[in-house]
Amino acid sequence: MKKAGKFWRDLKIVLPSIWLNLVLFAGLLMGGAALLKFSGAYPQAGWAGLLLDTFHMAILERVARESDGLIPILLSFVIPLGAVIILGEGVLRVFSIYLQKGEHQEEWDSMVAKTFSDHIIVCGVGELGKALAKRLHADHPEARIVLVDLRSGVLAETGILGDNIICMQADMTSIETLKKANCQKARLVLLATGNDAFNLETAYKIVQLSPQTEIWVRLHHSGLADLMDLSHKPNLHFFSPYQQAADAIAGHLLKEEKMDQ
Repeated sequence: MKKAGKFWRDLKIVLPSIWLNLVLFAGLLMGGAALLKFSGAYPQAGWAGLLLDTFHMAILERVARESDGLIPILLSFVIPLGAVIILGEGVLRVFSIYLQKGEHQEEWDSMVAKTFSDHIIVCGVGELGKALAKRLHADHPEARIVLVDLRSGVLAETGILGDNIICMQADMTSIETLKKANCQKARLVLLATGNDAFNLETAYKIVQLSPQTEIWVRLHHSGLADLMDLSHKPNLHFFSPYQQAADAIAGHLLKEEKMDQ
């Protein structure tokens, strides 16, 4: 049962990446069958037979004879060429990535992220990012989480295992990276690097892509948000771990002083 579940999960990941190629391939076969039908090359053949003929042409099992006419001969060249372009560019490439995930981990993770929705994204997986990922996974073990960081081996550093968490080794400030992480469908994005400029740039780009996504931004200097006109957006929140730690420690010390008195 576990293997069957994993197979269906992988199939759901693979199909969105190849469905267009499959549709184009089906269109190629139907177009070829229509040309054969209206050319009158095989007047006795029905649609099913003509579709089978074009499929055989695609896999080079059927070669038209000179007596069949010009259209079948041309299709014997065009259909295999079209099939190679359509299937080779899409289906074969995707299945190659699937069968060799270890060697194509980055591409596979991008395919997985495209299937995520209502997920959590953590950009910048330093000490704070790792702590956030661990806590989120512990509190919500079923939640889908995407980690984004330039360093390799980040996922191993977190010690989190499971099919619902992946790591993309990429630049978080890149709009292409944010699209690959599917931030348009994310429910929460955490920007946790120690670089205010990177966090603000990424926040700005996410807002352009998905104005309603909930975003939490680590920020040392709160005035920078005002400069970029980001501080007044209701779905955008700023936090400083140092300030929060200072408030918590100071509050604890004052409480102890009162108790001693």
